[in-house]
Amino acid sequence: MATNQTRTRDYTKEYQARIARGLAVGKSRSQARGHAKAGDTRSEVRAPFDKDDPLERALKLIKKGATQKQAAKEVRVSAERVRRYQKQNTISRREGRRWIIVDDRPVTLVMASRGKLRDVTVTHDAASDIGRHWVAVNRFLEANDASHLKPFVGFGLRDTVGKLWPFETRPNVLRKLDSVGDLSFVDIYRQTAQQ
Repeated sequence: MATNQTRTRDYTKEYQARIARGLAVGKSRSQARGHAKAGDTRSEVRAPFDKDDPLERALKLIKKGATQKQAAKEVRVSAERVRRYQKQNTISRREGRRWIIVDDRPVTLVMASRGKLRDVTVTHDAASDIGRHWVAVNRFLEANDASHLKPFVGFGLRDTVGKLWPFETRPNVLRKLDSVGDLSFVDIYRQTAQQ
């Protein structure tokens, strides 16, 4: 005849064992217990971000002056998730009631290079160089004056994995890309400027 024995769990002992396992592998105490602080979870791998992600939309609202709570409510996520996302992905500080956010994550932009339009993942500094190149390309196409492209001849930039992408400066290639592409250079520049 089988008897039902109920096992009595020692939650305190289980909790202490979980903390000890976490500390043994180099986690902080808050990480080991499963409730890491926002600063404990910052990743060293800097990956491009998805502009359509709700947390990314919340971050954009905060940059425009919304509070973390208002931004979280707008995109329908918790304020705690927004705070953690902001701390993990940006360098932020408060000035009065407003957040000053420095966002140094890589971005993927369209660039004219080697005779094609290419998606290139670059740092924010390089993104501004791509924007200046698009301005020069637009001026060249409008005025048919290749002198607008001269500052970019022989130059390029490196993506986040170190591959060199030269700026496209050949007038005939740029005209061909403009006539064949399904996006106009003006539209591409607007997308680049919004990053």
